[in-house]
Amino acid sequence: MIRLGKRSSNEFATIHFLPAETSRFAIVTSRAVGNAVVRNKIRRRTKAVLSELIADKTQIHGVVRYRAAATNLSFDELKASILRLMERTEK
Repeated sequence: MIRLGKRSSNEFATIHFLPAETSRFAIVTSRAVGNAVVRNKIRRRTKAVLSELIADKTQIHGVVRYRAAATNLSFDELKASILRLMERTEK
């Protein structure tokens, strides 16, 4: 999917996506993001934000890849980052 789809990026993450009938996401956090505790916290927060957005947004299959800069994001900053990325997927 990463090769076939479109891509949208910001300083914290990149989302690769394809239009689909239902929404599904994979969340990728490398070791550069932090230790296991930090990576899992980012994944849990991302799942919470995406579950709110899925009902309102266009249906897509996506892969969210985080960069090392995402290590110290608060929940609100993470949510704003994901919202900006999701807005670009609708264009």
